[in-house]
Amino acid sequence: MGGGLALQLAIHEPRLAACVVNYGPLPTDIADIRKLDAQVLGLFGSLDRGMPPVKVRLFETCMNAFRKSVDIEIYDGAGHAFENPANKCGYRPKATANAWSTLKFFYQAKELKSQIS
Repeated sequence: MGGGLALQLAIHEPRLAACVVNYGPLPTDIADIRKLDAQVLGLFGSLDRGMPPVKVRLFETCMNAFRKSVDIEIYDGAGHAFENPANKCGYRPKATANAWSTLKFFYQAKELKSQIS
């Protein structure tokens, strides 16, 4: 839910530099995608039935078509909530470590936004 809310903020707040969606819902309305000025990082599992890779790739294709900044990571063998250690059957430590390493994304987005402004 948080990732979906982060994207909604990015749609409605043009000053936002970056947004991360952790296996959350993605916008499907073209008008909303066109409003996205923040860099978007999406982290998803290949086995997530709520946000399957085909939907994620469709969002990525739309973002690219409108020349929006998007970086998508889909982790093989990971389902929904793969970063949650309480998810005994679905927790994926390697995917989680990789996802956390993407925090550099925020620093890069901040630098880019300051260069553009």
